[in-house]
Amino acid sequence: MYEDRSEPLDAEISGWLAGTATPSWADQQRPDQATVTPLDDLLRYPPAARPTAALAALDARQLTALARIDLLALLDEQLNWLQSAKARVLAVIDEGDSTEQRLSQEAVSLALMVPGRSAEQQLKISRTLVDQLPNTLDLLSSGQISARHAEVIAEASWRLPPELLPRFEQLVTERAGEQTVPRLKQTVKRALIALDPATAQQRHERAAAERRIGFQPADDGMVELPVLLPAPQGQLIFSRLTAAAQLLPATDPRTIDQKRADLLVDAVLTGLPDGELPARQRRRPAIQVVVSADTLLNLDDEPAELVGYGPLTAETARRLAADESGTWRRLLTDPDTGHLLDVSPRRYRPSARLKDFVTARDGICAFPTCNQPGYRCDYDHIKPFGAGGSTCRCNGALACRRHNNCKINTGWSYRFNTDGTFTWTTDTGHSYTSHPPDWARPRPAPPPEPERRIAIAEIDAEIDAAYADNLQRWQHELDDAERSDDQDRAANARAAIGAIQQQRTRQQAHRNDPDLPPF
Repeated sequence: MYEDRSEPLDAEISGWLAGTATPSWADQQRPDQATVTPLDDLLRYPPAARPTAALAALDARQLTALARIDLLALLDEQLNWLQSAKARVLAVIDEGDSTEQRLSQEAVSLALMVPGRSAEQQLKISRTLVDQLPNTLDLLSSGQISARHAEVIAEASWRLPPELLPRFEQLVTERAGEQTVPRLKQTVKRALIALDPATAQQRHERAAAERRIGFQPADDGMVELPVLLPAPQGQLIFSRLTAAAQLLPATDPRTIDQKRADLLVDAVLTGLPDGELPARQRRRPAIQVVVSADTLLNLDDEPAELVGYGPLTAETARRLAADESGTWRRLLTDPDTGHLLDVSPRRYRPSARLKDFVTARDGICAFPTCNQPGYRCDYDHIKPFGAGGSTCRCNGALACRRHNNCKINTGWSYRFNTDGTFTWTTDTGHSYTSHPPDWARPRPAPPPEPERRIAIAEIDAEIDAAYADNLQRWQHELDDAERSDDQDRAANARAAIGAIQQQRTRQQAHRNDPDLPPF
């Protein structure tokens, strides 16, 4: 994007970035010395020398259509350069991690608020770029490739022995700046095949060893189970599901995709012998739904919580509750705080009931960026049992194996707060707080309704209705008295009617006279 100003300038820039040299253009008027730097001036500089404030000051509305595209490309270059700077920092953090548990992963996870696996991946990619793929990192620094391009190259390099990496990098970076990420992936695959002397069967065996099924929560109460299988098995499963779906009656209103999905669910859930499945946390494989009694009774539509997934609609929870094959366990909550109440035996191992309680209360690992569901976690004593910590809900939390161990002799610690949150403190003194699932938080009381002022017209309407009802009642009384020839009753009725009509006359006079207060 920026103009080539000869190789010596490139060397000066590298030295300036490394802090070992002052470039010749340092004394010239820099772009950041102007309030707004024209786009043409910014295009003359490499990403490392462009002031971010000047970029932000450019108004795309004031540029030509051509200049807007140039600005877009320039901003993308700048982002790529920042990604390269971030990679260098991550590599230094990983290099300086001397802890047995490799806690740089947790530190990065908390600082960037990303899951632990994402932090681990970023550290590994950054270390690979800095230590083994310098040309790829240089392309990222100059903005010629994106961070995603660099990730694809770094991840592919892990499949090769170190001695093949220079040749691999040369092959895949020759045209990387001119390729989209999908095109680059094809180039990477061809390079791996060309450089890896393993036979096709050996490569297939390595790939088959990575077969797996995943679990990814999706939107709208759905979930994805991505499956990685050898191609023949995957094709056979899909073909059989398709054939079975086509055998269903033509009157079946479901689409072919819906039929395949339903047949797969039926095959898995009915084909596995539940009685022979291994237990986890001393219970058979099952799902756990946390839902309020008000929601079950149709008094409100607050969302429920499927432990290990997230919120479910109230209607879905009620449908699960109506399933006769389900088993419900009562868990009482504090009506003021919405927190689950305590069960607290004094022993090291928590009872099944206490483990159920903590699992229902917290749902996932207590570490702020970890999403391991409760059934994969252990009951963890926040204050160690050997140091006087009790086995109870106030000293208990869910922690996956890694985060259960990450506070052992590391300077890391965490505490349980009265509002149901957990605050973790790292060895550097940084603190981060994890929050309970939304369903565990008390619902705020609805705001009081504003006092309603009654209009004069509404008062008049009520008076008119009362007058008509009263007059009609006494008129009926008079008619009955006259039919029965009861003179006393008739006299009383006529007197009452007269009084009502006199009162009505006064009411009308008040309404027609603006100087009088309402009657």
